Amino acid sequence: MDSLELTREEKVFLSAYVEAIYFTETGDLEQPDVDAELCEDFSRESVIDCLAMYSRMACYLSDDNIEQAGHDFWLTRNHHGTGYWDRPEIYGESYTGVFTTYAEAFGEAYAMFDDVNEGGE
Repeated sequence: MDSLELTREEKVFLSAYVEAIYFTETGDLEQPDVDAELCEDFSRESVIDCLAMYSRMACYLSDDNIEQAGHDFWLTRNHHGTGYWDRPEIYGESYTGVFTTYAEAFGEAYAMFDDVNEGGE
């Protein structure tokens, strides 16, 4: 297989995940610039992780919360102080704990950018 064609829903989930990476990992003091490029290996790993996470939770999501679920995957797995556990109004009370457990099972991820000078220099 040469390439994998993502569904619309998978693309939304992945795009939101990457948006959350840029929100938390760029633009501040001692962080890469907001226009820094994610390194290829990290991008590939992100696709794999997002597809694995999305496949575990897809049947519990709707078009109304897929984007937020992508954001919350990054936020939850990296303990950013908000995430699935914090949004019962979006996912339902019975799923927030399950989604949190799924995300935390992936472990923390550390964003890697191409040719970035630390400290925004």
